[in-house]
Amino acid sequence: MARMTVADLQQMKKDGRKIAAGVVYEAQMTRIFERAGVDLLSVGDSLGRNLLGHEKSNGLSIEEMLVLGRAVSRTAQRAVVNVDMPTSVCDAGTTAVAKAARRIKEETTADMTKVDIRGQEEELIDTVQAVVEAGLSAYPQIGFDYVAGGDLHGSPADHDHVLKWAHAVEDAGASIIDLTMVSHEIYADVSKEIRIPVIGGQTGPEADGRIYVGYSLVGYLAATIDRTDGPPSAAKLMYDVVQKALDDVHAGTW
Repeated sequence: MARMTVADLQQMKKDGRKIAAGVVYEAQMTRIFERAGVDLLSVGDSLGRNLLGHEKSNGLSIEEMLVLGRAVSRTAQRAVVNVDMPTSVCDAGTTAVAKAARRIKEETTADMTKVDIRGQEEELIDTVQAVVEAGLSAYPQIGFDYVAGGDLHGSPADHDHVLKWAHAVEDAGASIIDLTMVSHEIYADVSKEIRIPVIGGQTGPEADGRIYVGYSLVGYLAATIDRTDGPPSAAKLMYDVVQKALDDVHAGTW
């Protein structure tokens, strides 16, 4: 099975083929997504909250990121692999980002790293070039903070803001863009104007692809155990199996 490259993702955009991406944290979810045909695997910094129990989004360290990044990279057989730059590193400036990017490249063999510059574009735009100069493809995240169930940003000012920074990160050497929490109209306009792929978690087919957080997609979150509607919950299935096993032990009937 031939391993895809960042150039392959860019060619998919040129050919009009959509990019299917998934956020994964470890080997088993990596294997599941790869078997399903994923093009891009992203080791998201959301693992800090979903997997490691951090309360804040900026609590994840580069050392923690590298452990999970290595797990996904060594497991992936076909998809391009991204390992997110922790927010704490992005906030520390270009020198820290360049150093961490070199570590991600050398210690995980990932193809690219995502730098989140949403809301801090002026301060953090240089991190895109820092990643590129460190020898890793840059995958900047622009747009607005994710709010579950929140309204998408779609005003004329939002449109101009996003388009400005999409062009800026492309000019800085970005290979692909993660665009967050904007209207379908903005996704469409940015995707048309930018040469590199534009994907996101709230897009329709107007963008160059869609990314899903694996744990949320399959319901592998403890908060979904008591859910009575919506998509299937992997957590509920697992809970039922575990509860029966433990109940059998307590009853002496295993």
